[in-house]
Amino acid sequence: MDDANSGLRIALGVIGGVIIALVLVLVALMFTADGGEDAFITDTTGTTATATTTAAPTTTAAPTTTAPPVTTSSSAATTTTTIPAATTSSTVLTFAGDTSTKTAASTGTPGSALTAIRTGDHTVFTRVVFDFEGEGTPAYEVGYEPGPTFIGSGGGDPKSPAGAAFLVVRIFGGLTYDVDDFSQTYLGPTEFDPGLGPIVEIAFVDEFEADMMWVIGLTGERRFDVGTRVDPQRLVIDIEN
Repeated sequence: MDDANSGLRIALGVIGGVIIALVLVLVALMFTADGGEDAFITDTTGTTATATTTAAPTTTAAPTTTAPPVTTSSSAATTTTTIPAATTSSTVLTFAGDTSTKTAASTGTPGSALTAIRTGDHTVFTRVVFDFEGEGTPAYEVGYEPGPTFIGSGGGDPKSPAGAAFLVVRIFGGLTYDVDDFSQTYLGPTEFDPGLGPIVEIAFVDEFEADMMWVIGLTGERRFDVGTRVDPQRLVIDIEN
């Protein structure tokens, strides 16, 4: 009977040991399964160190697109200004006179007093101007006459102006002085060379009963034209150069 009890106690002891071991294993498994702290691993501050790694934001580079060369083309209407080539003018100035004798009657109330003789050089002609007093233009006769010696209608001293051709100017109603007080109105030269164009000399020949005579000596016979102007009153003779 004692041997049976003794065997029972030993068996119970063995079973109890096994049970205790099983209980310890189960407790350990429970702590591990619950995710509890590992009692054997602690940091120096007594808190669980959580290693946090913050990843730098990843920047994805946009694909690089190489644009082809851009050619700018204006679609607006283009105005093209064409400058015409310089045109060389070939205008030829002509002279409308001729060699025939020119005459005209007086106009208005011409004065008889000659005040000046003027000359001017132009492109195709040389001008001789006889200036007068009065409110009208004198009668005249202008034409070529043979020379070289000329005598006025009053039969005065002969005059021989220089030149190869002679354009004789007769002015009717013309004097070199004022008929009211006989004062001299023309104080210019009676023989002179203006040094222009074909003119060699202009010479005063005579004045008799208001018939005045001048001779224009030329290098040769030229075409000429005659006209009158007012303000001042004047006789204008243009001689081709």
